[in-house]
Amino acid sequence: MKTDNFVIKLYRRKMKTRVTLTLLFLFIGLYSQLNATFSNSDDSPYRLFHIARSKNANLVCYDVNLKGNNPDEDSPIHVYWINRTDHPGERSELNYIQRTMAYGYSSKKFSDGSFEVSLVAFPERKLIVIKDGKVWRSRIIINGKLAWLQKIFVQAKPDSFMKVAWVELTGVDIKTGSALTERIIQK
Repeated sequence: MKTDNFVIKLYRRKMKTRVTLTLLFLFIGLYSQLNATFSNSDDSPYRLFHIARSKNANLVCYDVNLKGNNPDEDSPIHVYWINRTDHPGERSELNYIQRTMAYGYSSKKFSDGSFEVSLVAFPERKLIVIKDGKVWRSRIIINGKLAWLQKIFVQAKPDSFMKVAWVELTGVDIKTGSALTERIIQK
């Protein structure tokens, strides 16, 4: 009788441990999946801005590429993908075509340590990568006002994801801190 009670207690304790571990692993897995899928795009302290597209939820991220305390003169920006669809959270580098025809950039260093940046797909609107306090930011003109660029959204034409219908710049007014948005319709 005492042996039976001991076995029953041991079995119950073992089952409680299994249920607790199962719930713990389930919670960790669910949290990781949700965090990767819905995480803020500003997950890097070096993030200047990102490009989001209507094609899918993946992001093209532009981070300042520091060498010591200053941007690398040869490549001041690191551009890469963050997958938010097939493999959430996975990062990958741009391929040659993406770098040269869509998401790459050229840059020119100024004597004050800032950089003028021209995006391959949007060369008519220059960016200035500059240090603001302790952080690096990208400055651009949005609706005729100086702004810190946060995001570019690219809307593809319905008939072809290779053609752009419009581009929307989103940022913060440098003087007032208010949100700024400008939609540029492609002709």
